[in-house]
Formats: sequence, structure tokens, C-alpha cells
Amino acid sequence: MAPAESEFRVFRPRQVRVISIVGAVVVFIGFAVLSVALLVVDWDPWTPLDVVWMNLLGIIFAAALLRVSDIQAKPSESGLVVRNMVRTRTFAWGQILGVAFSPEGDDPWPTLDLTDGTTYAVMAIQHADGPRAHEECQRLRKLIAGWTHFKEE
Repeated sequence: MAPAESEFRVFRPRQVRVISIVGAVVVFIGFAVLSVALLVVDWDPWTPLDVVWMNLLGIIFAAALLRVSDIQAKPSESGLVVRNMVRTRTFAWGQILGVAFSPEGDDPWPTLDLTDGTTYAVMAIQHADGPRAHEECQRLRKLIAGWTHFKEE
């Protein structure tokens, strides 16, 4: 079975991604401007070393926000690679039983039901994206149904 090109499109959140990229830029510029401004106004306790430390903090906070923008779930013929905030996991299609996602918005993102009895969040599909999130969850369900083949023991 040859997969359609669009079948394996990467799942990514829209609103969270835009907000985190804009936030990273604002945080980085804000820390840089504030650190230099405090030096320019000649505030006595503020030293050039404080400027360096404040800019490093701005870089760290901006990097954390950019990490949020890189959340994704990438399907392929062999399985699903889910990259959340901290952890990236690879699941073979046979490890995934299904997807749970509340239409009322009780959960911020869907969770995969796994064969080992655990669940795993897919932060790449965000309830904040509204109807698009439900369409993407349906696409994920179709992928799981089409690519998961269980072996009877």
C-alpha cells in the first residue's frame, strides 16, 4: 500500500506555535533592551556583568519558548515519533491501540492508548486550535487504524 503524501503530514499545533515564537522574540528583545537601559541610566548596583547575566537569562527563556514551538508528531510507515516539551518517543504502529480526545475540551491534547497499558500525550494536537484539532485527531485515528496490525498469540 503506497501512502499518500498528505497521509504522513507532520502534526503541529498552530496557536501555541505562533504564540511561542512571538513570545521568544519579545522576551529576547525585552531582556536585551532592559539590561542595556539599566546600564545607560547609570543605576549604581547595575554592572556590565549584570548585563551579560540578564542577556543569558533572556536567551534561556527564549530558547524554552522556541522548544514549545517545536512540538510535533511525525508519522511514517514504521510508526509515530512524538516530540513533546521534554521528551521524544517513537512508537511502532503496533504499540498504539487508539487515541482518546475529548470533544468538549476537557483535555488540552489527545492521548495515545498503548498496548502496555499506559497512555502518552500528543501535544502536537492542541484543543486550542478548535475544529482543526478535531480534524487532525481524526487523521491520526485513520493512520492508526490503517497502519496498526495486531498479531494474535
